[in-house]
Amino acid sequence: MANWADALRSFSDTVVNLPTEAQRFVYNPQAFTQMFGVNKLPNETGFAEGAMVGDRKYGSEKGYQQGEDVALPLAVASMAAPFAGPAARSLAPKAADMAEEYLRKMGGVSYIVPPSKTFADAVRNTKVGEFDPRFDPRKLEQEKIANTAPVVEQLNKAAIPKISLADYEGRPFITSMSDRTAAGADLLGVNDVMFKRPVHLHGGQDYMFNNPNQVWASAQNAVSPILKNAEMLKEVTGQNPLYIPWRMAPTSGDFAHMTGESMIAHAEAAMDKADKKLLNNAIKDLIPSWKGVDSPESIAQYRSAPKTVRDSIMQVMDRDFRNKGGLNIGQARLAVTDPRQINAAEGGIMNVGEIYAGQPMVMKSGHPSYPRGVAGQGLGTVQKEHNIFELLPNVVKERGIANSTATAQTDLRALQMKPYAGILTAKLLRDLGY
Repeated sequence: MANWADALRSFSDTVVNLPTEAQRFVYNPQAFTQMFGVNKLPNETGFAEGAMVGDRKYGSEKGYQQGEDVALPLAVASMAAPFAGPAARSLAPKAADMAEEYLRKMGGVSYIVPPSKTFADAVRNTKVGEFDPRFDPRKLEQEKIANTAPVVEQLNKAAIPKISLADYEGRPFITSMSDRTAAGADLLGVNDVMFKRPVHLHGGQDYMFNNPNQVWASAQNAVSPILKNAEMLKEVTGQNPLYIPWRMAPTSGDFAHMTGESMIAHAEAAMDKADKKLLNNAIKDLIPSWKGVDSPESIAQYRSAPKTVRDSIMQVMDRDFRNKGGLNIGQARLAVTDPRQINAAEGGIMNVGEIYAGQPMVMKSGHPSYPRGVAGQGLGTVQKEHNIFELLPNVVKERGIANSTATAQTDLRALQMKPYAGILTAKLLRDLGY
């Protein structure tokens, strides 16, 4: 077994040192055909398919059978490669399953993947593609952002139930704002830059499904009125109120630390020593005790800084270092965004939770940006999305809103001032099309 492990490590080193174009052939059997128009290396292609893909499509049967015989060594070596690039992480389930089982027995890199999950299941590595331009309106940055591929490991793979508002007829509800950040995952890197310290994604809308006995988190002055309203609604209706957060603007995630943390993590992994020195000097002007982007204390220092300072750090990194190994602000925003919300409508509702009325404020939410929590649980994701104003007909009437599905920014800002409440009456549900 030791000799095999040594051989795998040797092969891993070989893979790491292969030129980029050569690596394409290891991880992408189609590369032969893509490059030459015809497959001039059928046996080699078949071998790669047998070893890495588990499905013969482009190569020869002979090569495929040979590749199957060494699928495990190739898969393990690729997964254990120090660069841990997106190509290695996007192995097909067949090779990944074999490699994961072997590495778990050997005490290898099993921590990378949750138990019983393959890389294909656990890791998302897709380009942003089309996105709401409000994430970053600069025309010269659009192509770079669209081609950005966040590498995200999904830690919580439990399926979120699909629900209908009609199932909750008669229930009271409370609504407040929620940013678009993803939850229950780690951002491992961006494009071909793998972070030395992954950025944990706390959420966001899915916060309620990733934090037991919590449905929402924010500052104390935002949590308090929700708790008071919840007690009042339960006293009147005899039922715990639902919690239905509405979606904020694309830039809403800037307040959460994750956007800036991803920029720092990328700088640590990608910048050269000279540019890091310049960046550290710039940050020291904002945080005099700054230890440097390579310091284990950097994230804690960033988190403890006031919002104005955090915003300034992101601006400096975007303005002065986005072409020196740094991420631009749009890339960072989208890297930590829930993919379902990249083009979703502002003011839309998505998830529904339940508030445990009468329970005290959660004093330590666990969210670095939002310290206090509301006790409760997540119930599910709505099958039919609505604008939050469709659930608040009295507010629509009071504000003179002509179209509740296309509201103005001033109307949405008004909702940010305090939580609103209502009841899912039979009439309201009929008006919503149920």
